[in-house]
Amino acid sequence: MTTIYDVIAKKHKNCTRPDVILFYDEDREISIKFMENYVKKNGFTLYEKDGRFTIADIILRKRTSTGKEISRKSYIELFDVFGKRRKEEQAAG
Repeated sequence: MTTIYDVIAKKHKNCTRPDVILFYDEDREISIKFMENYVKKNGFTLYEKDGRFTIADIILRKRTSTGKEISRKSYIELFDVFGKRRKEEQAAG
């Protein structure tokens, strides 16, 4: 069974708008690199047709090709406050 990694813009708790899948790939490292580049370029904001909005988090979701969620990792679990990849996370893969 194929594993897919989604990069998701997580909206704030009381926001009525749905979360947005920004990117997905079967390669974990490609998805993490997209996540890193997105935050460097946009920060924790999302551009939509009616404006720019802040988001609560960016999530890396691991799921099967059938859609069953395996795990979720928050941006801060993968990167430190300076935007550098956490060494312990790299080793864990």
